[in-house]
Amino acid sequence: MKIILLAIRSLMRFRLYTVINVLGLALSLACVIIISRYVYSEATTDHFNKNHERIYLSARYWPDGNQEPLLFTTSNVLSKRNYKDPLELPEIEKKSSFVSLYDVNVEANNSKFSSHVLATDTLFLEIFSYSMIEGEPTRALSEPNSTIITSSFAHKLFGNESPIGKNIQYNEHLLTVQGVIGEPKTQSSLSFDMLISQKLQWRWPPVNYYSVALLVEGTDVKKVNQKLEDYCLQPNNETFLFQLFPLDQLYMDNTIRKGENTFRQGNRNSLNILSTVALLLLTIGILNFIHICSSIILKRGQELGMKKVFGATPRQIFIQLYAENLTLVGIALLLGWTIIEITYPLQINILQITSTTPQIFNLALSFGLLFGLPLIITLYPFFHYNKQHTVISLQGIISGKNKQGMRFLFLILQYSITICLIVSALFFTRQLHFMLEADLGYRTKDIIKVWFERPSSTMYISEEDTERTRKYNERIQAAIKASPIFQSYCFGISPYEFPLSKFNLTKARVPGGEWQDILYIKVQRSFFTLYEIPINGTIPTSENEVLLNATAQKAFAGKDQQTPLIEVMIYDKITPCQIKGYTSDIQTVHLSRNNMPVVLVPIISDNFFGKCMASINPGHRIEAIRFFKELHDELIGGEFEYSFVDDEIEALYNNDKQIATIYSVFALIAILISSLGLFGLSLFDIQQRYKEIAIRKVNGATVGVITNLLLRKYYRLLGLSFIIATPLSWLAITKYMENFANKAPLSWWIFAVAFLLTASISLITLIWQIRKAARTNPAKAIKTE
Repeated sequence: MKIILLAIRSLMRFRLYTVINVLGLALSLACVIIISRYVYSEATTDHFNKNHERIYLSARYWPDGNQEPLLFTTSNVLSKRNYKDPLELPEIEKKSSFVSLYDVNVEANNSKFSSHVLATDTLFLEIFSYSMIEGEPTRALSEPNSTIITSSFAHKLFGNESPIGKNIQYNEHLLTVQGVIGEPKTQSSLSFDMLISQKLQWRWPPVNYYSVALLVEGTDVKKVNQKLEDYCLQPNNETFLFQLFPLDQLYMDNTIRKGENTFRQGNRNSLNILSTVALLLLTIGILNFIHICSSIILKRGQELGMKKVFGATPRQIFIQLYAENLTLVGIALLLGWTIIEITYPLQINILQITSTTPQIFNLALSFGLLFGLPLIITLYPFFHYNKQHTVISLQGIISGKNKQGMRFLFLILQYSITICLIVSALFFTRQLHFMLEADLGYRTKDIIKVWFERPSSTMYISEEDTERTRKYNERIQAAIKASPIFQSYCFGISPYEFPLSKFNLTKARVPGGEWQDILYIKVQRSFFTLYEIPINGTIPTSENEVLLNATAQKAFAGKDQQTPLIEVMIYDKITPCQIKGYTSDIQTVHLSRNNMPVVLVPIISDNFFGKCMASINPGHRIEAIRFFKELHDELIGGEFEYSFVDDEIEALYNNDKQIATIYSVFALIAILISSLGLFGLSLFDIQQRYKEIAIRKVNGATVGVITNLLLRKYYRLLGLSFIIATPLSWLAITKYMENFANKAPLSWWIFAVAFLLTASISLITLIWQIRKAARTNPAKAIKTE
């Protein structure tokens, strides 16, 4: 306690330096903690499962490697005779299968709601450790008329009332809620609203279906996968090649197809970027802290020299310096957590950073920073001072080109990092704008999309379903045609939704040529009018006539020749299709990726399942929403969902937007921290030259001359920082963007703006201090010295 009080007393002698140190370090630590919690939360996705390291999903692989592996069930969904499940192995302790049914309409309290349903068995909740906050899970999934729902979905359906015993209508089945699942302790890659008995899905519909296995403890998964491969290669074996894929790797992996709207996808690149930013900000904070502490040490030379004369050992000096830095870091850490709590809404709404971290992680991170940082920070000042001769310390002599040079080196590193962050922020903001403003080959503005009747989760569409859909469509079309709000309409999906369903992916070739992956899409004829897609040719009039986008044209027709015919693999059958024309290059994927070939088959029928899409006359968005809300209430009732095409496209680039925002915000914080460091260093430097400034003024030097004299070396520091930062930031951005199919140019003005922004803020800080020193009364300055 005595050491801490002594440390506080020493720090209070240099209040301004202490405030600068604490504030700069607090900002740095707040950013590091925010990012660390988010990265940890993402990295521990699915770890709420107590046996997460033993949980695996079955994935189908293609021996030729021409297609991406696909999460796929090992159950006998194709009803093959004498079929043996490959997962019937002694190394597997438990296994379960489930089908994912998304965008399913359920009804509760006479209102319809969209839901994501998993049909599974009782072993599902024995493998996955979802916490049951109400009800009995085993009973719920063993009885066909029972269901388990999540707590968030329960609140959506029943408000604050207990859902246990209440009824939900699903596919003409009346289900009773027997259990409620709470929020998991960590993030979960698997998302759903309801669990129902597998018995309600007596056949698998054409959706996503999966198998999951819990391995016996200590099992080598490589040996299990080798067994599965050997089993597949046996003669006369028609089983697919299956391999077990670890749940722990699933969230971040992007090499395996996971089905549609079932498993959440993480982004490893984002975590790498955030981790790099956190490391850079921590480095800036530490460098800022060290060079200000070094300045204070120089001012305290006589004090520390006297301690050495009276017998203080290096160990005692180190403990005192460590205690002082521990006190500063403790205050900065407390202030940092305060900043985190105050800015929490901004973290979610602006940075889109949310985290689910246990209290033990927060405590471990805080204690690691509290005791680890002072050790790092103390080492340089201690060794630097300890080798100084005691006599020099007692004389209070501050030499030191080498000491000043080291502090300036720290400042150069700080500003190099800051300029790199600003360049990255400017470039990624430009890249985001470039992608959002790119020509996608179709109209995106003022197109509304509304769900009326969602797809059925049964195997077959009955005549009753077809007739009901026809009546709905007739009513919808008549209402749209009669309204002056709309220009055109159709039913179906948007171009950027083409790749989402695995059923749209197939192969095509020029007769006799190589097979290539394509998207085979059926659309209504009005689709081209709605999205204003130009056609070079004629619209097909039969199912054996197709249109190709520009990417498909290059793939099958070449640049200088055109082929009238291609062969498309449809339901494992080769179907010849005549090419009737070509469209613009309809962009179906994120602009960072190469576009896919699209083969379009227009259909004439108005009885089409899918969302209703309508183009709106400019300025009538609110009227269009109100129009569809009233029509939806009249026909369907319940939950009304709508979206706009341009909003959905912008959502595709949320990750790019997050990266640009994060760089921008943290670059500004880096500038602030570096400016605080520059303020402290320049304050120390100018205070050492007060006598020199006074003498120059006595000899006739003006404020402008003195200002230019003192600024000269800082010009050099900023210039050197820019020279270091420019190639580093250029290399980092070029490396990150090398796999992007479409990228904005890395122009020279981005580096110029970064330099000018950094220089402007820094020079304002310097000029304010220098002019203040230059206007000091020379007599007072000389007397003080």
